[in-house]
Amino acid sequence: MRLLKCHNWRTLSPIMPIIFLLITCLAALQMPLLHAQDTQKATQDWRPLFDGKSLDGWVNVNCAPSTWTVREGMIHCTGIPTGALRTDRPYENFILEFEWRHLVAAGNAGLFVWAEPISAPGVPFLRAIEVQILDHAYGKSDWFTTHGDIFPIHGSTMIPDAPSRGSRSFPSEMRSKASPEWNHYRVTCIDGVIQLAVNGKEVSGGKECVYRKGYIALESEGGKVDYRNIRIKELPSSSPAPSMVAPLDQGFTTLYNGVNLDGWVVP
Repeated sequence: MRLLKCHNWRTLSPIMPIIFLLITCLAALQMPLLHAQDTQKATQDWRPLFDGKSLDGWVNVNCAPSTWTVREGMIHCTGIPTGALRTDRPYENFILEFEWRHLVAAGNAGLFVWAEPISAPGVPFLRAIEVQILDHAYGKSDWFTTHGDIFPIHGSTMIPDAPSRGSRSFPSEMRSKASPEWNHYRVTCIDGVIQLAVNGKEVSGGKECVYRKGYIALESEGGKVDYRNIRIKELPSSSPAPSMVAPLDQGFTTLYNGVNLDGWVVP
């Protein structure tokens, strides 16, 4: 086979810088497109858990119909009675972001993750890992703080990150704003490890949680509170053992709303 030999290199040499410039320009034109595609993909990984207009995708576990309502693009909770509003399906590994504000000083509320679908026996709370949502005016003691605590409740278990007391992880820094200002929570739950960032900084967490897959719920516990911009990014499954998965919803409905006797008849 005969190799071809270029006899016109001197002819090509003057236009080589132009060719190089064209190649560079084409590459530069591609960069914004690739960046836009990456940004679009990252945005698509997130999806809203609240559409801003209705409670579609949420289940009122054991509260009155008036406890949880939608107004002005927010989920509003009256705090009465104590109970929960949960997602209609369980989640395993995810990043959850939302904003909350207490409307009254000393308000109390919470977030449940990896929760069971109905309340634990004898109490209005779900078996879950709880993330505290408490206004500063509530005050604090030596066993809890006013926000950002993470702890297992009613049968769940967790090894808390320091600083801690018992099974409760305390926030390393007090970052929440008092009522009626808004606060931002970023809750990362992966393979039994939970981490909470308050207003942009990680402050508390825990590991070896049981369960590692379950429902997400908002807690009603006496405080008037608003939630908005609730979104989630689901992450790949770790295939947890059945013992690490909360029971699925079996269709149970509460017969008493905790406020009045609607649906009941006195003979």
